[in-house]
Amino acid sequence: MSKVERLSEIAMKIITCAGLAKSNYLMALEDAKKGNVEEAQKKLQEGSDVFAEAHHVHASALSDEMKELEPQVTLLLVHAEDQLMNAETIKILVQELMGIYQAK
Repeated sequence: MSKVERLSEIAMKIITCAGLAKSNYLMALEDAKKGNVEEAQKKLQEGSDVFAEAHHVHASALSDEMKELEPQVTLLLVHAEDQLMNAETIKILVQELMGIYQAK
């Protein structure tokens, strides 16, 4: 497998996990709006679990790159990192909003 193929595989794994995390976070927010606190917390945790998987894949890729001292940047990898950062931002915002809904 070439380096580009390997990076593409890594990027797609990150994108998939980050997308699943974002979906879970947004479903948690919907549950919080409806007052389903337990279900919201469950979805938030599911999102966090899959986000952790994406973060692990990303960290491994960074570690591998450091060992090789040969940076490889592809548009797909940049997109994957963007999705990962967006998932983290959405989680933070959802947690804040859930706190507001629970305070009502």
